[in-house]
Amino acid sequence: MKKWILLAGIIIVLMGCKKERLDVGNPDVERFVQQLKNGTFNLYERNEKGERLWLQTPRFGPEHIAALIALSKDTTHIQKFPTNPMSSRSPFPEGRNYFILGECLLWLVNGVRGASSLAPYLIDTSKGVNERYKGITSTEILMLSNRYRQWWSEYKNGDWKTNSALSGTSYIWM
Repeated sequence: MKKWILLAGIIIVLMGCKKERLDVGNPDVERFVQQLKNGTFNLYERNEKGERLWLQTPRFGPEHIAALIALSKDTTHIQKFPTNPMSSRSPFPEGRNYFILGECLLWLVNGVRGASSLAPYLIDTSKGVNERYKGITSTEILMLSNRYRQWWSEYKNGDWKTNSALSGTSYIWM
């Protein structure tokens, strides 16, 4: 009897340790961000042989925009992020080999708007050509996070798809 109780206890513990997978079709923004931050986001598109191709981008919709923007003040450096598989360009600005979480979350908001770009980083076109492709700073990301927050507050019940948070700025997505 003790063996059965012990076995049942072990099974319950193992079931409780199951990794929480993100549902790509109905994603939880906070879970996605946590997985990005701790490096456990591992949902890959696979080929017919089951080999990994690229990280899948969760299917975020308008209902996720507020949460994505709210979390975009996080300037944590992350190593993995689902990028545009059609791009032949580096997913990083020149001289950088990491993603900045908040910048990536704003890129996802841009994608929900239907305004996709090839890489999840911004450049400031007011800078000289040699400087602009190095990307933007964490301070600029925080400023743009506020701009996106204001944009969403103004347009969430209106024409948010055609009005860009970056309109009137020198920032563009790559």
